[in-house]
Amino acid sequence: MAERTLIARVRPDEADPELRVLASPAVGVADGAPPAGAYLNPFDRLLTLTILHRRYTLRLPRDLQGRIVAALVPDAATPVAWDQPLARLDPRALTAETAGAAAAGAGGAGEESGEAGLVVVPAPSEGIFYRRSSPDAPVYVEVGSHVSSGSVLGLVEVMKCFNQIAYGGAGLPERGEIAKILAEDSSEVEFGQPLFWVRPVA
Repeated sequence: MAERTLIARVRPDEADPELRVLASPAVGVADGAPPAGAYLNPFDRLLTLTILHRRYTLRLPRDLQGRIVAALVPDAATPVAWDQPLARLDPRALTAETAGAAAAGAGGAGEESGEAGLVVVPAPSEGIFYRRSSPDAPVYVEVGSHVSSGSVLGLVEVMKCFNQIAYGGAGLPERGEIAKILAEDSSEVEFGQPLFWVRPVA
């Protein structure tokens, strides 16, 4: 039987506009809330939501990722109302320092930037990383390329679906310069793996 999926509602947190509140899209019973500190990527599972005896997987929207800073419902079957807050998420981009620490904590090597002030653009999901749209197309970016909000940096293929890696988001400077490309074209990547170092440009 195909999985039933719902997408969480998202709004800025009133107490801290940098954070996002993930809310229920329906009346139901929530179960399996993620712990504080968990890192979620686009379409990752947030929890399960049972509506009229039907079980749904509640997932993040396609354009949101970040770290859970607080679960707002217990990790147990809990009745929830429409638009009831379920968790707070910090979508701000990882810095070079925290990305290295995250990679090391996950058992990875954690690449050093070699220069302070760089920020990292991580893989939005696991899959195959591509630097170009087709084998005969030019690469999206090179070292030294200037990028701004909305610039496409590459693609990640997941089960024959190609998702753009677009520059921009909370925590990233409005404009930047590609300082280093950390993954080979057509290589397998893990979610959260650093793909690009970006140097802010005034």
